[in-house]
Amino acid sequence: MDNARDLCKPFSAAVDLYRMLENMADDTISEALCLNAQEIQALEGCPACFGPRPPNLADYSAKTRDKLIICFDGNFQHRHHTKAGRQYRPIENPRIFVPPADFTQMQEAIRAREVADTAPEKADRCADSHKAADDKRNESTWKGCDDTGLMGACCHHDAAIMMVNIYKSGEQRCFPVTMLNKLLTQCEGDRQVGILYDIGCLLDKYMDARGILEEYRPRLSFGTSVFHAYVHNWICQLDYHPRLNDGWGLSDGEGLERLWSYLSPLVSALRYATRNHRLAAIAHRLKYHNWKGKRDLPKWLKNKFTSAVKRRHEASGVLVGLSVMRNRHVATGANYTNPSSKINGRRNACFKNNTPKPKRIVEEVVVELLRKRLQGPEIFLSTEQEVLDLLASITGHSEALRRQLDELTGEPEMRSVVNGTFASHLYPFSGPPLWPDPLDDSLDEESKLLLLLWDAKAELFVQAVHHQAENRPITDSKTIGAHTGTRIKENVFKAQQTRKPAVKKYIKTFNRRYLDYITRYPDQTLSDAADYPLTYEEFIEFPMDHRFWNDGLYYHSKAPWAIDANVRAGITATLTLCRVEEEFDLLAQELCRAIGWGVAYYNRLFNTIGSLQGRLATLNLGNVPLEPDHIDAITLYGVAGKTRYKLLSKELSRRLETHGAQMDEWSETVIWLWNRCQPRGNRGFISNWNEMIRKIRNGNITLAQEGEAEVDEQLESTVLEVEVDDGEDVDVALISEVEGAVAEENEVL
Repeated sequence: MDNARDLCKPFSAAVDLYRMLENMADDTISEALCLNAQEIQALEGCPACFGPRPPNLADYSAKTRDKLIICFDGNFQHRHHTKAGRQYRPIENPRIFVPPADFTQMQEAIRAREVADTAPEKADRCADSHKAADDKRNESTWKGCDDTGLMGACCHHDAAIMMVNIYKSGEQRCFPVTMLNKLLTQCEGDRQVGILYDIGCLLDKYMDARGILEEYRPRLSFGTSVFHAYVHNWICQLDYHPRLNDGWGLSDGEGLERLWSYLSPLVSALRYATRNHRLAAIAHRLKYHNWKGKRDLPKWLKNKFTSAVKRRHEASGVLVGLSVMRNRHVATGANYTNPSSKINGRRNACFKNNTPKPKRIVEEVVVELLRKRLQGPEIFLSTEQEVLDLLASITGHSEALRRQLDELTGEPEMRSVVNGTFASHLYPFSGPPLWPDPLDDSLDEESKLLLLLWDAKAELFVQAVHHQAENRPITDSKTIGAHTGTRIKENVFKAQQTRKPAVKKYIKTFNRRYLDYITRYPDQTLSDAADYPLTYEEFIEFPMDHRFWNDGLYYHSKAPWAIDANVRAGITATLTLCRVEEEFDLLAQELCRAIGWGVAYYNRLFNTIGSLQGRLATLNLGNVPLEPDHIDAITLYGVAGKTRYKLLSKELSRRLETHGAQMDEWSETVIWLWNRCQPRGNRGFISNWNEMIRKIRNGNITLAQEGEAEVDEQLESTVLEVEVDDGEDVDVALISEVEGAVAEENEVL
């Protein structure tokens, strides 16, 4: 061959054919075993999430009982150039990808709901905080692309459950709603499902307001992923932060971020592949990712268990230390007590409106409608008097909201330090500005200094979020055992060193302004002087829930929880203990489901092999008729009779051996976990597992194994009547052009 690239076509065809045969084999075995949708998800996805239901659900708290936790997220790095490849074959959708027709159907249903509900959609600043939620901000990035990204769903254990190929659009609402609707059909009909999503708050409010998936709403709960929660305003965090709300355990909702990192080597290569090759390559890598996750599942559960034990020990130590300290906020001089009651006070004090949720939603819609009408009253109103009446109504409503905020905060003269996003949402129309100019003479000196100090701290918070994002690969390697190579670590450290001078500058500004404030007002109680002067080394060690980010300077309240570091530490410790107890419940149920799946799948393989060998034995007897069953209905392209039974029996035996070896590898860690995190009432459930392990170690003896070593000669000569071409062409000219551009760039460098 004159051109080495000529080898690409047959090699590509061989890979296509191999993957096709592998997928056909998996589908055939699933059909032979009569697996339903949930059992297929357990086999190909996560057995700890989709395995059989534990027999002892009554032993668990209602907050976590039978709960499935799923993460949603989008990624716009996995794009595909429109001109990359000659498309002469229709798009083949791998099973893990949701068919496009499902989205079209859901999109039509959503539009019908929107037409029926004429209430205007409320602007949501949480959505604006995420560029992925705004198509307009990404149009320049998508220029020249047909497939613009991916959206996915993964479980609590980072296994990929389903994927969406985004075609010429952004992160539309129909994508998560369609995946959620499909997911609800793949688990038990009454199972509770929790969704962690960057903009889970927005999705929850939208589905609730439009009545989408109404029949499932009692089973659904929504939250924001832990890392992204900090870009939401505090009101949103109180309702959706998984560390502040019940039922989430220690789930962080960042599984898809780790999955995108795992898929990142495919980004550049697949931009110039054909569309079919792109989808097939992603599906194949996800299949391997899930296989590795299933292999290491007991180790993952053990790591999470030991991490939860450590956090419980640390939180308990904090509470024990507080119990011997005098509480300076009570007149009796008693020591600190369990701060659980203060948690509710913290919720209510932080601008939490106690009106029922439907009423709050109606009020928010009314305010948004008034804003739009005020911008162009001539469109809606016909007389001058109507305009005056509208302005009077707006002023009255705004003053009512202002009074509510005064009552909740108890500090009407200091509203300037309220979170700006929420405040500007409350007061969009009239009255004094919520963010006054520090140079305004009408402000008292303390308010000016506080505003400057808050601004410096807000800048530091932005830097903290960047640092946590950059440091995430190293953090994951310590907490969940994710592999982090030397190159990744070097990139992380390089990024941190690049950002270090800017961070130090912000720290210096904060220290200077804090000194100005504390010098003028030495008796202040809004912040803890223990964190001053702040250093870079201390700053980078602060977690996002550190007391430094949770004091009176942020919330602008002088309640004990805001000004006393001990009270805040107690609240954080109590919340941590609540989440840890939930984590233990979730881990116990997940372990039980994983064990139940391991035993059930082993027995299904074992019994199906026995049935096939029984039918073979009957055929060997001669003129004994056999009743047709589901095995005879499986499409095997001309393979029938004894050959069909031998073929399936041999493949099932191979899979039984592989599954048995995997369960044997699981066994030691499973027993370790079972003795530590399982309720006593369910300890006997392990007997089925022990019986399976005994069979595996005795050699998987089945009914009759003779004759399995060879396949009938008829099988050897069977030709698969499948139309297979020699692979799709990649646009060679386009790739050569790109490679030439890279070579020229290297010469310039």
